[in-house]
Amino acid sequence: MTSQVTDVLETVKSFIAKGYNREYRVKDGNLVDLELGSTLDVRSLSIDAALRLESGDDAEDASNIYAITDPATGHKGLLIDAFDVFDELSHRDLSERLVAHRETAPTGDQDVPMKYGLRKIYKAEFEKDTERYVLREDFPDVPPCPFGEHFSMLGFDTAEQTYVWLVTSIIRDSRLVRIPYQGEDVIIDE
Repeated sequence: MTSQVTDVLETVKSFIAKGYNREYRVKDGNLVDLELGSTLDVRSLSIDAALRLESGDDAEDASNIYAITDPATGHKGLLIDAFDVFDELSHRDLSERLVAHRETAPTGDQDVPMKYGLRKIYKAEFEKDTERYVLREDFPDVPPCPFGEHFSMLGFDTAEQTYVWLVTSIIRDSRLVRIPYQGEDVIIDE
């Protein structure tokens, strides 16, 4: 299947059509069913598909899609790692389960100036001014996510005051400033 996969949105739509209609997220290192608010038992989960979609020869940008069945409830859902960071955010046992049989495919969207309606920032542009771009986490004003409810984090261009798509290599860069949302009464000097 992965040899024919080239688009994240189309892949998500195909899984939803197959009944993977739950949305899973990694919270505090654990896998959580967003609708139920419950933590899933990693040891009993069935990872039905694990796909890594990469852009560019050096995989400067990548997204991961995991189709998961929870045998305890019979629910099937998707864990979408649009930023390729869940292996760093999840507990080791979850990370190992997710990547154990992950297949990789190119997306064919390297050098595309937009992703999900946002201007795409590549590493070379970030290198010109590393302080210009920040990563906002859990901000309520983020644009809608094409996969579900909302992005949990998203790049922000402080010069233009707009949200942008930061490629994975920037998200993994230790110089990128991460700004968690602290409530509407807190003013963050960017």
